[in-house]
Amino acid sequence: MDIFEKLGVRKYINAHDTYTVYGGSRMSSETLDAIRQIAEHFVDFEELQRAAGEYVAKLTHNEGAFITNGAAGAIQTAAAVCMCKGSDYRYMRLPEGTKDTCRDFVVMRAQHNAYDKAIEGAGGRIIEIGDADETLEYELEGVLQEGVAGVFYFVSINFERASMPLDKVIELAHRYNTPVIVDAAAQIPPIENLWKFTQMGADLAIFSGGKTLCGPQDSGVMVGKKELINDCLRFGAPVHGVCRSCKTSRESIVGLVMAIDHYLSIDPKQEYDRLNALNFRMAEIISASRRCETRIVPYGPVGQTYPRLFIDLSDGVSARKLEKQMREAAIYIGRQGEKTVYISPLNLTVEEANIVAQTLAGFIAGA
Repeated sequence: MDIFEKLGVRKYINAHDTYTVYGGSRMSSETLDAIRQIAEHFVDFEELQRAAGEYVAKLTHNEGAFITNGAAGAIQTAAAVCMCKGSDYRYMRLPEGTKDTCRDFVVMRAQHNAYDKAIEGAGGRIIEIGDADETLEYELEGVLQEGVAGVFYFVSINFERASMPLDKVIELAHRYNTPVIVDAAAQIPPIENLWKFTQMGADLAIFSGGKTLCGPQDSGVMVGKKELINDCLRFGAPVHGVCRSCKTSRESIVGLVMAIDHYLSIDPKQEYDRLNALNFRMAEIISASRRCETRIVPYGPVGQTYPRLFIDLSDGVSARKLEKQMREAAIYIGRQGEKTVYISPLNLTVEEANIVAQTLAGFIAGA
């Protein structure tokens, strides 16, 4: 009896994306081997975290790196580090802080999202600037003059229209000696983003380990300035305090190290072509239903550089009903409005891609 039978849990095919609610992504055999190796032994946790960070920093052309229990855990840890400014006493007083603890963080209203709650989890307070249409420079400069602990910048094509450009944010923030933390949790590929934002001047950049990096789902990584990374090592989990809940395991640490190592060995063009070949194959099968049109969109939901297959449905075919039917068939797909469904090939094998396409084509034909 396998674990699925033991627990009574159903297996699904993930043709939607690397979302946490589905389990993120698949780990490579190299990553799983590294996890098995370290699971059999004990380590000095600080030594492991420091060594892993140095290795990842070298791989990603950064001053330092720190592995956390996901991108949200990294946001909470980064906020705590920026508030405590190297003070053990101030850190241990979080989330309330001391009288002289600056707890304010700037977030653009256009970028306000579910994940900035992690800032408040550390004891930070969010100051929103701008609106749904634009964010003006004087708004940011005004709060910087008053003094804040940091500026969080959330990267997504969905936020671009009303956001200030990152390079301008960095320029203004550094004029007032204020750190800029970039949440780029889902911004891979391209892999160059692991060093792009810090080379632009961001003090820290945060990435999920369990999405396209294909590391453990409960892993994330911060890269950036050595001084801040050293404070992550001093104050971050498993040290007691507000970041204790951000604790990760030795298995997740080495798993993410190996996943990053493996991901950097992949040729980006070959990987894009491989994914597109799956899209073309699925499009060929689905188009045979003659009640839809297919198209390939060359980017992910927040602007990542991987292709997805969109299926625009004819009248009489409901996207909402198709999504439900596919889920009942143990397949996750995406839906856009009432007339379009889409497929991401990221987590599909060739066999699974055929199953997804044939199942979807059958439901479309029978609608």
